[in-house]
Amino acid sequence: MLASAYRDLLRTPSVSWLLATSVIGRLNQGMTGLALLMLTTEHASYAVAGVVSTAGVVGGFIAGPVLSRWADAHGRRRVLAVTAVFNAFTMGALVLAPPQPALLTGLSFLCGLCTPPMTASVRAALPALVGKDQRRTVFALESTLQELTFVLGPPATAMLAVLGGPRLAVGACGALVFLGTLGYVQDRNADAGRDTATRTRPRRTVLRAPGVRRVLVSGALLYGALGCQAIGAVALASGSQVSTDAGFVLAAGSLGSLLGGLIYGSLTRHRAGLRHLMAFVAAGLATLLLAPDERVLTVLVFCWGFTLAPAMSRLFERLSSLAPSESATEAFGWMNSSVAAGNALGTALSGILVTEYGARAPLVVACAAALLAALLCEPWPVFSCRSRRSTEPEAVDHSDTRNSA
Repeated sequence: MLASAYRDLLRTPSVSWLLATSVIGRLNQGMTGLALLMLTTEHASYAVAGVVSTAGVVGGFIAGPVLSRWADAHGRRRVLAVTAVFNAFTMGALVLAPPQPALLTGLSFLCGLCTPPMTASVRAALPALVGKDQRRTVFALESTLQELTFVLGPPATAMLAVLGGPRLAVGACGALVFLGTLGYVQDRNADAGRDTATRTRPRRTVLRAPGVRRVLVSGALLYGALGCQAIGAVALASGSQVSTDAGFVLAAGSLGSLLGGLIYGSLTRHRAGLRHLMAFVAAGLATLLLAPDERVLTVLVFCWGFTLAPAMSRLFERLSSLAPSESATEAFGWMNSSVAAGNALGTALSGILVTEYGARAPLVVACAAALLAALLCEPWPVFSCRSRRSTEPEAVDHSDTRNSA
């Protein structure tokens, strides 16, 4: 059943090509941060390296909704191709630039600004290429492949740095974005589902669409929980100084998420809604607090990982169903910025919590954030029924009129 669900999906025209090229174009997401860290620390401190990396994140946060909106208005293929060229130039400038912190920070910010909106584009296109009964499967597969970029990215960056130094690693990041994006736009179905009439009629603001803001906030909370979980698990496994064993704990969660996403995508019929899946994430985070040692923690993180990819894919599926057709790419652009902000805030907060209250404190906050996401992600039936009744026009009694006539 697992193999047949994905075999049927990948036989759909353009789906295999768009998924494969989008993964190549997004491998930089698991590589650029480490590559910039190694490049900057050759001549500067970790504090400077943090500023350089943060500048790229800020640039991507600003550009995400803007470029995605342009993609809806002017065509995804056109915007992706143009930004790929600009991104290649800025990444090349990073490779050749002298090691001056201000210059590296500015170039990193420009790289973030012109990063192609690949994730938003592929998540907007895929639902239009498959049937309604396959949307859950395609989002689960896409989320699982997205996870691969963070599994394969760091070791690939380290290998490239060993072979040719940090500049080779940075250059490889730019080359992968360029080649993957240009390969992606070769398929005309990259614009699938885009409303070509958007230029001739007023565009609706995607943030005003019913339910969209609720989903975006839930996504930020979920990824904030992930940021807290990562730091908390590392601190719980390592103690006061980070050990190499912490990498195995995080890898166990990624492996569990990969398997959970694949299994979830093959189950076309089940009643678990977004709220249930978010609640499973929160429950899994709560079990991590019970880990007495590193081995048990690794097993629990692996089991918790099974809940992660299903919740993510269902979140993206719900956003796809809520976003207006003419603003689908922009909606996922906002989602990318929301989850990036949530993850950054969760990571920053967890560092303070570990220092002040110990390793389990970030896990408590992570559990609370995931539970809050479960409460907010969907409207509650009681309140939605009341709102519908309040908006229904009252029935008018015409008996008096008929009698008087």
